[in-house]
Amino acid sequence: MSFRFRLPFLCDGTTSCELLTGDDPDSVCCENKIVNNTDILINAKLRSAQNGAHAVLAPTEGANHAHLEEMGFGEYFIQFNTALVRATTDGVKGLVPVGGAVLPTGSTSLPYSKNVFEDAYFKYLEKLTILKDAGTDFILLSRQNSLLDMRAGVLAAKALKMTVFAAMQTDSDGKSENDTDYIAALVTLQSIGADAFGIYCEDTDSLCELLKRAFPHAEIPLIAVIDTEKLSCDELKKICSSGASVFIDSSCYRDKEKYDILIGFEPEFSPIGQKDSYAAATEREAFFLPDNLEISEPLLCSFDMSDELIDLDDENINAVFLELNTTDDAAFLCENARMSRLPFLIRANDEITLEAALRYYQGRLIVDSRCDIDREVLTELSKKYGAILY
Repeated sequence: MSFRFRLPFLCDGTTSCELLTGDDPDSVCCENKIVNNTDILINAKLRSAQNGAHAVLAPTEGANHAHLEEMGFGEYFIQFNTALVRATTDGVKGLVPVGGAVLPTGSTSLPYSKNVFEDAYFKYLEKLTILKDAGTDFILLSRQNSLLDMRAGVLAAKALKMTVFAAMQTDSDGKSENDTDYIAALVTLQSIGADAFGIYCEDTDSLCELLKRAFPHAEIPLIAVIDTEKLSCDELKKICSSGASVFIDSSCYRDKEKYDILIGFEPEFSPIGQKDSYAAATEREAFFLPDNLEISEPLLCSFDMSDELIDLDDENINAVFLELNTTDDAAFLCENARMSRLPFLIRANDEITLEAALRYYQGRLIVDSRCDIDREVLTELSKKYGAILY
């Protein structure tokens, strides 16, 4: 996959207004304060561009419905997002691209369902449309913690033909608070068109280890979200050598020496290199597949098939084979998927059922190429939702 920006890519990551104002976001609407005093924003972003940043992010992270409504400014959702992007654009004076930052929607209730996913998708679609119309060049899905949210955001961005990065907040083991695994997220998101993927991890040694583990599987550039104010030059060099080639600096402190380190190294990433990315995924694990899968006997979907799925975990198989005959079956798959520790190979004999399963399953599915569906349609749907045709 090609990357539209030059690597290494350094982005100013001051994504929220409270970082610029220094106020408590629970007591002051920092978005309102910045919109009515844009000089703070303009000067900060211009300094980043002048110090060597290749791009800047508009501080639109907190300009979401929930926060603005809580602060009494809900009716200004469109106006605030538009104003923050345009002030950022004015600040950098065309020197560098401008991105927009978007927090998780919070649509992560279990069991996952069509309604939960579509709620997240349309929330993203609404905000991304506003940011695109205001003039952003790319989107950062920031501080993400669930695969459902990230998939919804990436698919919304792709529907709008926008460049999209996803950055996931993890612990030192690469797990989010919702138990999403970062390798599983990487495998899934790059398959549906994410342009870069990365992690927030406060411990430098853990961040470097997670990047090294992800690199052999990355078909897209890896992001390191960092705070240059808190990191030494030696720590930055260590992060550079661990596989990251996109850097998002969340510090409000601009250090030219540290920026020079980040933009001066030669990244190892190449989209042409040999990558071990032939993998299916659940939320919690990526499964790197052998050439010949050992699959279960066909299993029919049902409302409560959890016991059958749990029993199959003890079988000597690589994947659970599911027959999907209706969209209800697709729903049963998505609602019971977390009960299995194995990936799923599915067969559906109509286009609507197949798309429902591919859209609402949170992970990367394997699709039986013998489905009784026109081959062109089968290939197109598999590509759109990142499935593996087998």
